[in-house]
Amino acid sequence: MQETEKIEFKAGLNENIEKEIVAFLNSFDGVIYIGINDEGRIVGISNVDKTMIEIADIITTRILPNPQNLINYSAKLVEDKIIIEIKIKKGSSLYYIKKYGRSAAGCFIRMGTMVRSMTEEQIEELYLKSLKITKLTIQELETPRKDLTFNEFKKILLIKNIYYNEESFELNFHLKNKNDEYNYIAYLLSDQNTTSIKVCRFKGFNKADFISRKEFEDGCILRKMEQAYEYTINVLNIVQTDVSGGKNRIDTPLFDNESFKEAWFNAVCHNLWIEKIPPAIYGFEDRLEIISHVVLRDDLSIEDFYKGVSKPVNEALADIFLKLHYMEQSGKGTSVIINKYGKEVYHFGKSYIECVLPYNIINKNKYEIMVGKQNASANAPVKMGKVEKVIYQEISKDDKITIDKLAKKLQKDRRTITRNIKLLKNKGILQRIGSDKNGYWQVSDCE
Repeated sequence: MQETEKIEFKAGLNENIEKEIVAFLNSFDGVIYIGINDEGRIVGISNVDKTMIEIADIITTRILPNPQNLINYSAKLVEDKIIIEIKIKKGSSLYYIKKYGRSAAGCFIRMGTMVRSMTEEQIEELYLKSLKITKLTIQELETPRKDLTFNEFKKILLIKNIYYNEESFELNFHLKNKNDEYNYIAYLLSDQNTTSIKVCRFKGFNKADFISRKEFEDGCILRKMEQAYEYTINVLNIVQTDVSGGKNRIDTPLFDNESFKEAWFNAVCHNLWIEKIPPAIYGFEDRLEIISHVVLRDDLSIEDFYKGVSKPVNEALADIFLKLHYMEQSGKGTSVIINKYGKEVYHFGKSYIECVLPYNIINKNKYEIMVGKQNASANAPVKMGKVEKVIYQEISKDDKITIDKLAKKLQKDRRTITRNIKLLKNKGILQRIGSDKNGYWQVSDCE
């Protein structure tokens, strides 16, 4: 036996096994044998059960996206010794080691019998290719939770005078997949949705000097979308007043509310939710940026996009937006924005579309004074309640402390801790980095 580009030998399980599996997933079908050394000599595995458990852990928890359906492994008796055979099929996604993320340190390909880190260009190319290959939509993608309720969504329907029949509710709003199970649309619209939407403000013209972040989380994506819209209008869209021309008062906002509304609602509707990256709003001193993580469909050119031709990536979600009148007609929003600002406000990246609304500043000196006051208010010492302050202190000492441990330490119930953590997040003091299980807390200096 000898190694080839499709066969890899390992005398035992080591840290390189993750790289080998990822490389095959990103390159072509292959087999890894554990218990055979580089010379092809069978040395066997001493603790088969432990090794099998470790392999299962690597496959299910250390590689993203989860490749379980592409990998089979089993123990075999060869020359009176037990070896483990891991059969790997090439996947259609970009696979990477979870610990290192989608970077050169975590993405690998197979070159001959060697494993090589992918370049940034190769990562981007394979990522874009995987977007085009996959036929999975959010209507087919399964929900991360099964116990979904839709109280907030139903309230929104009633507010908009849209009546529904409980028996046909799930069917009419595309909440089930072909297997009659809740899909990702259902998750987004549910009360249990934890997808966070952020509105961030920066001082100056880039992201070097952060001012504040408002985070909207927990609940129906439509409510969070509306909350982010209202916050942006009320906080970021400063109204400039001019009475210098006489008695008539002229109020001029920094940006057009209707154009922002169309850009933001479109960003949420057309975001590629399969990638689990939400859209975002960024406010600078000279512009507002609305970013949606999506690419145009192959059958839609940029010129057709400018003309208002609509071919949504999330067709079922777009249908819901039309029913709820978040969109008057498909494609109208783009025309509204271009008529007001021109085509140049749209920027097309390899994995995102950005709409940049320039500010209409009528008096630079007055505007700078207003911005200065607003920034001073944002940078003022943040007031914390008694429970918030203790939580802040405990997390500052241990950034991996869990909500349950905090509840036990503070002798409070879990709901109280969760509520106060949310308050700290909304004040920009606290941020969760990574998952609930493996992530950590990041605290900001609030002095």
